[in-house]
Amino acid sequence: MRTLQPTTWLLIGLGLIALLGGGAAVITIASWKRAGDAALYLPALAAAESDWGIPQDLLARMAYEESHFRPDIISGATASPAGAQGIMQIVPAYHPDVNPLDPFAAITYAAQYLAQLYNQFGSWQLAVAAYNAGPGNVQKYNGIPPFTETQNYVRDIFADVQVA
Repeated sequence: MRTLQPTTWLLIGLGLIALLGGGAAVITIASWKRAGDAALYLPALAAAESDWGIPQDLLARMAYEESHFRPDIISGATASPAGAQGIMQIVPAYHPDVNPLDPFAAITYAAQYLAQLYNQFGSWQLAVAAYNAGPGNVQKYNGIPPFTETQNYVRDIFADVQVA
């Protein structure tokens, strides 16, 4: 039997209150939050976002874009052609101080790295682009690099996460 998370109970309760009050309740959870093993990692992602001053759901949406919360990617059974591994698709050659196959260590590391990129570039979009394409490419192109993968990466993430 699967146990519901506290946030799920809260949403159910709010829906019941709305229905009992005569109103209609429409509760939607973004499809990316229901993918793969997302429920196992969303609390740690939210905590890391809070700890590092990252906008709500930004790191979590990046994790989805990187791994789709698929167990085979998170475990390292499936690696990218570039050698990226784990939930946050970290390349060990560039980031030797973290085990990318430890999802919770990778989440903390990725949050710290993303916050560092934000401090460097002063923009969440540029920080996300730098996470994907590398900070050198963001500097080289003085903005989001013209790589199709990076352009799509930034577009897809910010289509789901609104950042002021």
